[in-house]
Amino acid sequence: MIAIVGPTASGKSSLALGVAERIGAEILSADSRQLYRGMDIGTAKPSAADRARVPHHLIDVADPGEPYTVFRFQNDARAALAAIHGRGRVALVVGGTGLYVRALLDGLALASSPHDPDLRARLEREEPAALHERLRVLDPESASRVDPRNVRRVIRYLEIVLLTAAPVTPRRGPSVSALRIGLRPPRAVLVGAIERRVREMVAAGVLDEARALAARGIDPRLPSMSAHGYVHWAEHLRGEIDLETAIERTARDVRAYSRRQMTWFRRDPAIRWFDPTSEDPLKAILVAAA
Repeated sequence: MIAIVGPTASGKSSLALGVAERIGAEILSADSRQLYRGMDIGTAKPSAADRARVPHHLIDVADPGEPYTVFRFQNDARAALAAIHGRGRVALVVGGTGLYVRALLDGLALASSPHDPDLRARLEREEPAALHERLRVLDPESASRVDPRNVRRVIRYLEIVLLTAAPVTPRRGPSVSALRIGLRPPRAVLVGAIERRVREMVAAGVLDEARALAARGIDPRLPSMSAHGYVHWAEHLRGEIDLETAIERTARDVRAYSRRQMTWFRRDPAIRWFDPTSEDPLKAILVAAA
């Protein structure tokens, strides 16, 4: 198995397609946003043409308003891996959601952690910023790896910390043997790529996509829609901000998200990092897979 990881807009999808076509692999997405139906442009989901070129898994498997936990991802991903391997194919795990990647490759899980419905209900009445600040004080490491707007996950971490009086410590199952490749372009290059991507989303019709989601009653504040600008496209559609402001805020949020992604991936010493502006990760993967 091969894993290609890194921050958003670093070139993972393009590299994955090239690798998959060369070695006959199937792509398993480890992206916590691309799994939702109807969120295509705003999540930079692989196009229909790309998905016709190479089989993709765990894309369009849930509705935006539907809860999709890391436990469900773990189960779905393991089933997909078994099917891929059963066909005698190589599985290529691709994504920027560090928790998903580690849950699959390193067996991380929180299934044994305690629950308290009353505590959860009280936490749900607090403002998202206050919740994240509270988590930062109680468990700085967990706070650093969770998107502040992913309120559901922030609350889950707080629930664990408050009930156990200890930081969140994911337990480990067996690790999966995989070649782990990371893409890490220079920060200035990544920032430019993020800016271009956001503007390309607008040109591709992300406002129409956001309008369609709103028509379905999908709240842009849902965890499924965080980190990729839907809240700001919705603000623009309601006339609260102009388009340029929506673009700037979306790019800002994605930049912040990319930093959190790297916080996750830097913890994994098994990742072999490449600067795609000066190195050729495709060659390294093909040599290793030969």
